Amino acid sequence: LARVRGGGGGGGGTMRHSVRVDAFPIGIDPDRFRRALDAAEVKGRVLELQRQYAGVSVLLGVDRVDYIKGIPHKLLAMETLLETHPQYVGRVVLLQIAVPTRTDVPEYQKLRAAAHELVGRINGRFGSPGYAPVQYLDKSVDFAELAALYHTSAACVVSSLRDGMNLVAYEYVACQQAAKGVLVLSEFAGAAQALGAGCVRVNPYDTRELARGFHLALSMSAEQRGVLHAYADQYVSKFTSQAWAQAFVSQLADSQPASALSAPAVPLPLGEVASAYRSASRRLLVLGVGGMLLPAASEAAEGEAHLPPQQVAALRALLLDETTTVLLVSGRTRADMNRLISDVTGPSPHGADGSSGAAAKPRPSAAAAAGEGLSAAQAVRLWGLAENGVYARRGGGSWELTSQAAQEASWLEQVEEMMCYFEERTPESRVERRDRTIRWSYESAANGPLGAQHASNLVESLEKTLSNAPVEVLWDAAAVEVRPHGSSSGLGLMHQLTSEEALTGVSPEEAEGEGAAGAGGEEEETPLFDFVLCVGNFSSRDEDIFAKLHQSEGSEAE
Repeated sequence: LARVRGGGGGGGGTMRHSVRVDAFPIGIDPDRFRRALDAAEVKGRVLELQRQYAGVSVLLGVDRVDYIKGIPHKLLAMETLLETHPQYVGRVVLLQIAVPTRTDVPEYQKLRAAAHELVGRINGRFGSPGYAPVQYLDKSVDFAELAALYHTSAACVVSSLRDGMNLVAYEYVACQQAAKGVLVLSEFAGAAQALGAGCVRVNPYDTRELARGFHLALSMSAEQRGVLHAYADQYVSKFTSQAWAQAFVSQLADSQPASALSAPAVPLPLGEVASAYRSASRRLLVLGVGGMLLPAASEAAEGEAHLPPQQVAALRALLLDETTTVLLVSGRTRADMNRLISDVTGPSPHGADGSSGAAAKPRPSAAAAAGEGLSAAQAVRLWGLAENGVYARRGGGSWELTSQAAQEASWLEQVEEMMCYFEERTPESRVERRDRTIRWSYESAANGPLGAQHASNLVESLEKTLSNAPVEVLWDAAAVEVRPHGSSSGLGLMHQLTSEEALTGVSPEEAEGEGAAGAGGEEEETPLFDFVLCVGNFSSRDEDIFAKLHQSEGSEAE
């Protein structure tokens, strides 16, 4: 659904109804299987199976008789294994539990007959009195028998050609804490996305590759088996059916406010806005850069973009009014934002990273084409948010981090490697790393469904890898972004509004000069902005900037 929608698991809205699309991979109750292994009935059956298959390694398959399960492919791989590795004849058995399904449908009857034909051929070629390389059971088994089979098998083979999840893989892992059996798992099963690092992944369409997977599982050392099982068991134990239910209910609850807030777009009453603007004594204009002051396509593009002369002239005209403050909001880096701010103010005394320094050499900009720059008193009312609220700057001050989570950036290297992997495999895609955020974007039109499919796989991999990192993984439109947890344009705006400068209306430079004059006098607190206008083309995550404005106390937003 997310791929069809063309974006991540965020919410979307149509008229007054909101829709949330997300993936919730289901799990199992691993403790149920572990408790079953301690039951007397199962213990007795385990001993019987161990005596029955003494000296023989069992490859277990548990599938419904269905075209998507790849049972014929599994049988052909077993035949190839015995052909290429004759040492396994008499020492390996494929035990296939084939649960009947849709027995009245002719196509399924043909599938069952084809499987029986393959079993007969393999047993006829490689069997002997007392040994049948394939044991094919056309029936289901009860829970106790299934747990015993899971426990005694050297490997479990899932050869699905296409499967949503396939929980057989999870169940086998839960029953292998002692023996550390190997899971041979089709890359086309949904479980492969979760257990890929804890199994032998195979392509079931390639019979020889599937047979090599069998051989690898049978010849693997105890140490290697332990490493694979440790990863798989950790995942199965963490992402249980209970955790799945809690995640689903939690996301469902979080979606309710979004539904309540969803409403049809209402045209801006320009007359009322103009009237309120003229009558206000302390204005704040919040302006998004991408999609408004600059084309949206260049928001993430590399290069040294500058504001057009007409935009520079308009911003300067606003800042000439001493009652107006302008806040520019962008996903760009601090260096890029410094360049855009310098377009408006003229040459900046600050380095590209926002720190003071006379060594900085301002580049020629569009500011020269729009007349002289702003005075220091006017420039102090031009604020900025960089990297969608991760960094904030007021006037001529330095850039500040707006959240504690943004202090940590060690995760960036690993994320960049993962994104570069998908960049190499997706035409016209690119990775853009900034100071505290990183983004992989792709052109939907150029890639068709490939870009969305790779984005879906990337998001899933990132969420697993970064589960303990203080970050958020966002998939919006044709881009996947990772940013510090709790960072957004809305939260960056609140950082600006709750600063001492915003509350008092006095910049640090002005406060220093007025300190002596105000000594001994009665302090008078300047009210917050009495007019706030926010305009921009923000991502779904950063649209909280509108909600934050309405929630802010003590301000009258128009």
